[in-house]
Amino acid sequence: MPLPTAIARCAVHEQRPAYARCMSCAKTLCQQCATPWEGIWYCAGCLAAKRDAKVERSPARAWLGVALLSLTFLYLGARVMVWASALVADLF
Repeated sequence: MPLPTAIARCAVHEQRPAYARCMSCAKTLCQQCATPWEGIWYCAGCLAAKRDAKVERSPARAWLGVALLSLTFLYLGARVMVWASALVADLF
């Protein structure tokens, strides 16, 4: 006869069975304590820390966007100048 397996319990509510496991601290959580965020289960403490964490963004991506936009405007401006000079030359 197989041995009965122990049912995992919630780390906060010990009378409730576990529903999920926090992916940061590995606590077992009941349905009330488990919160999905971006498809991953978290406990309240880890989720609060994750929400408060500041995301560092590189300014290089912003500068690259500005440079590409500037080059596009310069290219289009040169094309407009060529067409405008052709029209003016044809008028005289």
